[in-house]
Amino acid sequence: MTNDDDLLQAAIIDQINAELGASGLSMKDFAKKLGRPYDSTRNYLKKERSMPLGIFIEAAAALGVAPDEIIARARQRLG
Repeated sequence: MTNDDDLLQAAIIDQINAELGASGLSMKDFAKKLGRPYDSTRNYLKKERSMPLGIFIEAAAALGVAPDEIIARARQRLG
């Protein structure tokens, strides 16, 4: 991975966290909605572990935001 890839991945997680905040869901409720363990979800959202693509797609769906929209908003963060 390049530094640009790392920056984009971090911006994507930041955007997921922003969408989560806007949704009003707690991290625990979000983990339940994903059907994932809380600890794993927390590790992804705190950038302690890389989020696999499949979980990113599930997270976007759980937030009601298209994955490409999350990526576009993350790129704007890097702007």
